Amino acid sequence: MLMRISLLQLLLTVALANGVLAAKGQELLEQRISLRLDNNTIRQALLTLEKTAHVKFVYSRQIVQIDRKVSLSASEEKLAIVLERLLKPLQLRYVVTGSQIAIVRGPTTEDVGDLDPAPYSASAESVDLTITGVVTSETGEGLPGVSVVLKGTTRGTTTDAQGNYKLVVPDDPGNRATTTLVFSFVGYSNQEVLVGNRTTVDVQLAPDLKSLNEVVVVGYGTQQKEDITGAIAIASAKELKDPPVAQVAQMLQGKLVGVRIDQVSGRPGEGMNIKVRGSVSITAGANPLYVVDGMPITGDINSINPAEIESISVLKDAASSSLYGSRAGNGVVLIQTKTAKAGKTQIDFSSYYGFETIPNARKLKMMNAEEYAQFQKEIAESNGRAVNPAFQNPAQYAGKGTNWFDVVTRTAPVQSYNLSLRSGAKNFLTSVTGGYFKEDGVVIGTGFQRLSLRINTLFTPSDKIKIGFNLAPNYSYNTNFATDGGPYGTENIISGALATSPLASPYNADGSLALTASDPASFGNPNWLRVAQEKVYKNKTQGLLSNAYVEYEIIKGLKAKTTANIQLSNNNIFQFNPSTIGVLFTPPPRIPSGSDNTTRMYNWVNENSLTYQNEFNGHSIDALVDFTAQQFRSENNLITATNYTDDKVQAVSAAGRAVVTSDVQKWALLSFLARLNYNYKSKYLFTASVRRDGSSRFGPNNRWGNFPSASVGWIVSKENFWRVTPVSFLKLRASYGITGNFEIGNYSFRSTVGPVYYDFGNTLFQGRAANNLGDNDLGWERKKQFNIGADVYLLNDRIQLTYNYYRTTSSDLLYNVSVPVSSGFSSIQTNIGELKFWGHEIGLNTTNIRNSRFTWTTTLNLSFDRNRVDKLSTEKTNAIYQGMVNYGFYSHISQVGSPVGLFYGAVWDGVYKNQQDFDNSPKYTDSQVGTIKFRDLNGDGKITFPEDYTTTGTPWPKFIFGLTNQLNFRNFDLGLTITGNYGNQILAHYENWLTNLDGPFNVLEEVKDRWKSPTEPGAGKYGSVQQGTTYLERDRWSTRYLKDGSFLSFKNITLGYTLPLKIKTIRSLRVYSSIQNAWLITSYPGNPEVNTRNVSSGSSPGVDEGSYPVPRTVSFGVNIGF
Repeated sequence: MLMRISLLQLLLTVALANGVLAAKGQELLEQRISLRLDNNTIRQALLTLEKTAHVKFVYSRQIVQIDRKVSLSASEEKLAIVLERLLKPLQLRYVVTGSQIAIVRGPTTEDVGDLDPAPYSASAESVDLTITGVVTSETGEGLPGVSVVLKGTTRGTTTDAQGNYKLVVPDDPGNRATTTLVFSFVGYSNQEVLVGNRTTVDVQLAPDLKSLNEVVVVGYGTQQKEDITGAIAIASAKELKDPPVAQVAQMLQGKLVGVRIDQVSGRPGEGMNIKVRGSVSITAGANPLYVVDGMPITGDINSINPAEIESISVLKDAASSSLYGSRAGNGVVLIQTKTAKAGKTQIDFSSYYGFETIPNARKLKMMNAEEYAQFQKEIAESNGRAVNPAFQNPAQYAGKGTNWFDVVTRTAPVQSYNLSLRSGAKNFLTSVTGGYFKEDGVVIGTGFQRLSLRINTLFTPSDKIKIGFNLAPNYSYNTNFATDGGPYGTENIISGALATSPLASPYNADGSLALTASDPASFGNPNWLRVAQEKVYKNKTQGLLSNAYVEYEIIKGLKAKTTANIQLSNNNIFQFNPSTIGVLFTPPPRIPSGSDNTTRMYNWVNENSLTYQNEFNGHSIDALVDFTAQQFRSENNLITATNYTDDKVQAVSAAGRAVVTSDVQKWALLSFLARLNYNYKSKYLFTASVRRDGSSRFGPNNRWGNFPSASVGWIVSKENFWRVTPVSFLKLRASYGITGNFEIGNYSFRSTVGPVYYDFGNTLFQGRAANNLGDNDLGWERKKQFNIGADVYLLNDRIQLTYNYYRTTSSDLLYNVSVPVSSGFSSIQTNIGELKFWGHEIGLNTTNIRNSRFTWTTTLNLSFDRNRVDKLSTEKTNAIYQGMVNYGFYSHISQVGSPVGLFYGAVWDGVYKNQQDFDNSPKYTDSQVGTIKFRDLNGDGKITFPEDYTTTGTPWPKFIFGLTNQLNFRNFDLGLTITGNYGNQILAHYENWLTNLDGPFNVLEEVKDRWKSPTEPGAGKYGSVQQGTTYLERDRWSTRYLKDGSFLSFKNITLGYTLPLKIKTIRSLRVYSSIQNAWLITSYPGNPEVNTRNVSSGSSPGVDEGSYPVPRTVSFGVNIGF
């Protein structure tokens, strides 16, 4: 609690230090501005003034003709004069209310007072009725400029600065029951009020919270949110504003319903994993397709600067994603980058600087020096060996020793700088964003840097032609050498450091770095600090993403468009292991080794489309046809070298021996697609689409695939019969479609030949041999998906609810099936089985409080995803075993009738506490009193493997959730994002070496409470240290390794303050402080989002092999607009 209070106080202190008073209304009018309007609409003119003068205009569209064209130029003139020149010819005037300017009828800018009646006079014979009143907001504040109109006529008026109005209407006693006034105002819902016998009618308007007219990026185009009939999760520009994070995926955590985003590792610039609707495959990839500005890209999105992002849409169901056909089976993530808008040139600068630390609660509790010496002493005594003198007196190490985890980790700085320029001339729009990001990892020696530039331009030489060009070069550099995984014979620094003896020191007596870090019980370990500092790992990537298009309107509504997209990448990884570093069991000095690995990637996409849009008699049609061609090629050259003579000469050419290998990968895709969007009176919605893909990855007999879909929607709330007042909007949706998954090898259907090496006469020769068996029938994994949903807005849209239910059948799963050994091969890849997926998704947006001073909004999303194996054709067992192997047994199982990738092993049942317990219990061959006890599942009276193995747990959560709160008070803003999941387990494989009961390693502190004797049985989790028996608990998968993976994480807390400025050259200035990974509630001792196995396919998830720790980041930033 003290930590949380301190963090909040820190945020408040930073923001409050910059607090100043708001400018007064007169000061708004006195500011000088410059602008040029050339035949712009009134709406465009007011938007330009808003950006230039930092004001907010409010008006009624019944008073202001927003499409009327005006021209005006001003140079360093007062805002009051500019408004007078703009509005007076239009017979309009303005009223200043606080920081807003209301546009109302009238020739002057004086206080309104009593308003005139309608602009025409009643006949002498008629009797008039004068109606007065006040129009207020939901907080009781008067609203100026509200349009008040007698329904069915043009007679009307507007409210004054205090919200007062007066309107004269014909008084006909016989029709008073139907006399209705219509109140309308931008940003508020229209309201109709029956007058009856009243002469005073006061009205409180409710905010119009609808985002239904928002234009959303969908596959191959855009749609109004109201017209969408599929399941799409959207993160708008407002939600992605100024994120102090390194990666795009971090911005999205907890914000998209049906999308699980985990930070599986804290490696700088890496570690994010995205899965849509619990997507998983047995062996094929399960990651979504990423589309950036219309181009399907290969690889991840880590190279994209988050500051470049305008919006992100995730297509979840088949109706939304089927236009991407064979690649859409795992969902599609559409990323739209920022573009310029017409208006004055704007320059924005944003920066933050912070520090990363590892929270103490995320550090594994290892034995200290005294505890370790006592442990080693007891091992020797229990096994009848002489106790080494170093361990005879453990008390001598009290308060001493080395915490190796702290030795190889640090507090690391992180910094980011972004500069953008947006210019919008009449026919030419340009947006330029440049960024630099640097993150030093919390593990010494690791780090990440990124340089990025994005140029987006749009040229419209005429009303019929649009020419767009985007160019995005980037450069990244990381030093993230091996950190995750087990310590045995590797350079995985996290596991290696944890297992190292706390009696060893990283330094010699003279303060220099020691060569090794061993004690009398160790086989020999390297000095892991020296490994971190001296290992050379340089990963450099130069990338380019570019697209250009030309669009021509042939006739009204019919447009032709051609697009050329290019993705280039050049990656080089250089490694060098000097003689001074080693691996577990192989301490230095050793023979230096190195490698130089270069991969070049070329990816191009050509799109050619025709679109037609038309509206007539309530019908609306939007049609698309498209032809697409794509080709990918990668070239890899690897040089591995050894026998260096000097650590200082690290080039591979200096090695005594080098081996060169090369590889070329290539695939192509040819596609035809079409889509029809139709609606009638914006109530009845229909979408149908189809894509036909031909892929070089599949066999000649299954090379082409068809991927159709259809969806319908009904906006019930627009029907005349709808009278449910609390429900302001109701839309029902349903869809069905087919998508595919082609994330397999490029030549899986072919029988390929590869290099092999053989020894002849003590000389190594290279030859060629067949790698695999081909299958000309190899085809797509297909997903057939049904989705129903509803969008419901309540209480004048203050509550917005979205619900989806989906069922998916994934068939023709790709898997390597065993073949007779006589074939010369062990397996062949083919289509074998079927998976089922189903789930519920709930999204809730609420506006809790909204007034001129304070706004509080909340977004909640819940996802319940399930999967089940329905068919497998794997010979006899109807089961597939995957994951890690211990003593010949796998850690995960996928079998018919159960979910994919369940944990597999024995059921841990404590320890044999004493002889009686041992005699009365089933036991394994090597079991003894004090060893771990397993449950006899097959009832044969003994423990045997795998006969007593079973499914032991699930890596799949029962539900995942995200909660976002955004609060704005005056100029302060506070954002809070919470994520979590519930009901899954994690296989803590790191305990395999960190609870090694008879080994030369340091172990977890809790091992102290192990079985020592019948009178000291311990907690029952860990057995004895008797040599020859400890492998039973170390090397047998069991429930002892499983831990609860449920968690609730305060992912981000950001507090900001926007300064009210009087400086004409500065448009806006905001300072903020942010905490990423602020607070984590979980019983799991490490990172509960971890997954170090099969991250792509997800078929053996939930494994922690000692992953890179996820740090907490505290940063301070500033955003400046010029």
